Amino acid sequence: MLTLIICLFLSSFLAILICIFANLITGVLVGRKVKACQPQMGVIILESSLFRFENDVHKIEGQISPKSKVFLGSVWLFIKGFNNNHWLIISANGVDKQSYARLKRAVLSAVNGAQGSK
Repeated sequence: MLTLIICLFLSSFLAILICIFANLITGVLVGRKVKACQPQMGVIILESSLFRFENDVHKIEGQISPKSKVFLGSVWLFIKGFNNNHWLIISANGVDKQSYARLKRAVLSAVNGAQGSK
């Protein structure tokens, strides 16, 4: 964003090209990160204290963090793994209603459990 603002005030053609190139690289990196957070297909396994997601590309396992959020049409999961953390976005349109309700309950219990322990 800063490079875009700087690009507006530059008059040198080379400086403008550098700003456009920097924005292009940033856009590609952000696009890859969003694509990794929002997988198209996969299997979610909810156990008592563990969450697992598996598909052809990713195998994510860990606990649902209190940083997770429930929105109107999606659930944003922050999974605390054993050695790394992951964001996972699950859309309500991508799963059946019962599975989505179970996922929302699991996230809300993780968030409320963390608030109750403070």
